[in-house]
Parts: sequence; C-alpha cells; structure tokens
Amino acid sequence: MLEAITWNQYFSALAVGMSAYYLIIIGLYYPQEFRSLLSGKIKQINNNRQHTVEQEQRRADDNSTDPFEELEATVAELNGILGKAAHNKTSKETLLSQLIQTLSNHPGLREPAYRVAVINFILENAAKHCQINFSESELEESWTASSS
Repeated sequence: MLEAITWNQYFSALAVGMSAYYLIIIGLYYPQEFRSLLSGKIKQINNNRQHTVEQEQRRADDNSTDPFEELEATVAELNGILGKAAHNKTSKETLLSQLIQTLSNHPGLREPAYRVAVINFILENAAKHCQINFSESELEESWTASSS
C-alpha cells in the first residue's frame, strides 16, 4: 500500500498537514495577532508589542536596585567616612554616629548577609585606618537602634 505513494505525494500531504496544524495552533494561542495578520495590520502589532516591552523594561529598571551595587556604594561611603575620621582624629562616639547615619540611609542592607559584610568591613577598616576598635555587638546594637 505504501509502495503506491510517491515521494511527491508524501511531501505534499506532509506540507498540507503541517500547515493545518500550525494554523490551528496560531488560531488557538494567538487569535488577535492572527486576525491582524490576515487584515494587514501586522506593523501596528509589532510596534505595540515593542512599545509594551520597552515600558516593562523601564518599569523593571526603575523599581529594582541591585543589592550588590548598593553594598558597593555603601562600602565606598563608609571608606570615605573612615578616611576623614583618620585624618581628623574623630572620636569613637562621633565616628559611630556617622557610620550608623550612613547605614540608615541604605534600607536594602537590612539583609543578614549584607549586614555581616558591612559590620566586618567597619571592624577591620576602623581598626586599620583610625585605630578605633569597635565590638561587633556594639555596631549591631547601634544599627538596630537606629533602624527601629
């Protein structure tokens, strides 16, 4: 029975079957686009879709701040404060209040991992640059008190 079918007939039937299949899929999942395609309004759909994608990207860019970028900015700020404190020979209490004030301006650093990283940075660099030793609990308590 299959010997009676030529390759030309096979490929023709395959093309008709695949076309019907994809038309059904397009009709089920993309009915609006399919109707617009048939009426010749395809450019308008592409422009609308591109405009929608651009708006979504702008919204995503506006709403999200990368926590790592915020951490880097905070570390740079803290480094500047520690450098000035070393140069001006700032007292421990004044330095602590400046550090906590800077940390309270960055609400994204409330995550425990970031908090530990910032506290370790302060402990290490305050001792190195300013010869001021803070305890971890002292920094943690001050930071918690300022964020409440």
